[in-house]
Amino acid sequence: MSTATGAERRKHHRYGLPMEVTVRAKKRNATPIVTLTHDISAGGISFAISGGIEAGAELEFELKLPMVLKGAKGVHIRCRGKIVRVGPPDWQGKIGVSATIDSYKFLRSD
Repeated sequence: MSTATGAERRKHHRYGLPMEVTVRAKKRNATPIVTLTHDISAGGISFAISGGIEAGAELEFELKLPMVLKGAKGVHIRCRGKIVRVGPPDWQGKIGVSATIDSYKFLRSD
């Protein structure tokens, strides 16, 4: 598809789900950053952070799924991916980040 026509090039439908996500660059001594997702799909995720990350960087992130049933245990998804896009800072100085989801594992919190 041509970008000149403005046609959609995404492979997966994106869902605008604000979920807590802890993001950590996959490098030694990287400090985890807690933020909210902007949207998510089967192949990627987007969120905003204050900075300190660049396109091409590998990262690990953990999504905290909302509990929908009373008494249900929390479920987290640990993922690995790569930053594919970093946007310019917004009025608050936060940058929009888009990353792939290359692998994931479901974790139960007990």
